[in-house]
Amino acid sequence: MASESDKWPDEPDEPDPESRWDDPENDLVSVPSVEPPDLDPGSEGAGIEVDAEVARLFWAAVVYANIALGGVAIGLLLVLFRGQVTVGGVAVAVGLFALYRTYDLYRTHQERAVGGDGSGEDARGVDGGREPD
Repeated sequence: MASESDKWPDEPDEPDPESRWDDPENDLVSVPSVEPPDLDPGSEGAGIEVDAEVARLFWAAVVYANIALGGVAIGLLLVLFRGQVTVGGVAVAVGLFALYRTYDLYRTHQERAVGGDGSGEDARGVDGGREPD
């Protein structure tokens, strides 16, 4: 082990990084505690009531969109990097079909929400959200 006499004469003492602060436990700002919100699903204000048909269409669209994203991405990777055209092509086809089904579910919901009169106008009389010409 090195003794005190083995030090170089011009070597400075090790700096103490904690010497910059006096007493961090007492000097820091105290953060008040906050009660967590009531997450009981039966309580008032816990969530928004959604029609069962809308919820079903939403979750079906989410599943189809995930399948579309995964199918197209994995299919293209298989075709481009591994040269597996058959498997990759099937994955891309499945992904594109799922993407079409996602769009179809969205269009079905829009038609039901507007009333299905086939005019393409919403309840305000605006065609597709655009201002009339």
